Amino acid sequence: MEVALMSASRVLINGLALAQPMGGVRRHATEIFPRAAAILKAGGGSLSMLTPRSGLGFRLPGVELIRSNIGSSRVQRILRQKQALEEAIQGLGPIDLVHGGHLPSAGPKDLPMVHLQHDVRRQSSLLGRSWLKQAIQNAQAVITVSQATADEMARLATPRQLHVIHHGGDHLQRVKRSTPSKPFVLVPGHLEPRKNPLTAVRALAEDPSLPTMLFVGAVRGSMAQRMQTEAARLGVLDRVRYTGPIPDQELAELYATCSAVLLTSRLEGFGLPVLEALHAGARLAVSDIPAHIEIAPAEVPRFTPGSHQDCATALSQALDQAPVMGQVRTWDDAAKSLVGVWNSV
Repeated sequence: MEVALMSASRVLINGLALAQPMGGVRRHATEIFPRAAAILKAGGGSLSMLTPRSGLGFRLPGVELIRSNIGSSRVQRILRQKQALEEAIQGLGPIDLVHGGHLPSAGPKDLPMVHLQHDVRRQSSLLGRSWLKQAIQNAQAVITVSQATADEMARLATPRQLHVIHHGGDHLQRVKRSTPSKPFVLVPGHLEPRKNPLTAVRALAEDPSLPTMLFVGAVRGSMAQRMQTEAARLGVLDRVRYTGPIPDQELAELYATCSAVLLTSRLEGFGLPVLEALHAGARLAVSDIPAHIEIAPAEVPRFTPGSHQDCATALSQALDQAPVMGQVRTWDDAAKSLVGVWNSV
């Protein structure tokens, strides 16, 4: 698909909140922004990003990175981001629009803004809802990564333009499937409450025939300790393993060798591991939440979030059936859609 560069050929991204461990937000940034930069460059434009003082901690080829003097403190970012953006724009020269993806949003009043909302999990407070409503009202266009998130946002305000751009799912190398010597269920994602990993641990106790579960992702707070305590209480400690964050090649190999992939989240803006599992041809069981329903084929076994009994049943069904094949969108297509939104403003 060709993208006509009629406008917004010089874009500045507010990346002050992007220095974080690998997850959906960082994956989105690493995959879509370099591709968008290449599209803009082909039309004579450019893509720049304002970063924290310490940088991002990962590469974005083709994107000009501008380090601010703002540290990692959220309070510092909130208080100083508008001034930092204005200073960056003065240094860059003419800019067509500012693209942001965190709250509260900020940008010069004389420039169009595009706001990207990954999910609404932090908008349960009055302040969070106020920030999101303000971002929607101030933006010339709003992008969400799923219709589920778009529907949640619509309860607060009506954007001038609303675009749903699904993630790509082709970032991991497709590895030939093989059977490991010891079967295991892959549970990808940060260890945090909204990912609901305790349900997976309890499912092991519900069904002793289920394979060992391998949890892959960064630890948030005390969740790892809580999981270990629960696993010990239930007598399944020897069937629970952790790796922490791992390189993409290792993750691709785990998708290719696992008995199944299990996703237990209570809330997701998108649910990228669904696409990763489909891309790898892995068996899959998912919690029955809007984001998973939106992108997982109907044949994928589902279960009530938080119900370890339902989880065990769905996982057992997934293990007994052939892998479900689904169409996975590419990041190239996602980047073209993003540039298309920028051009529409």
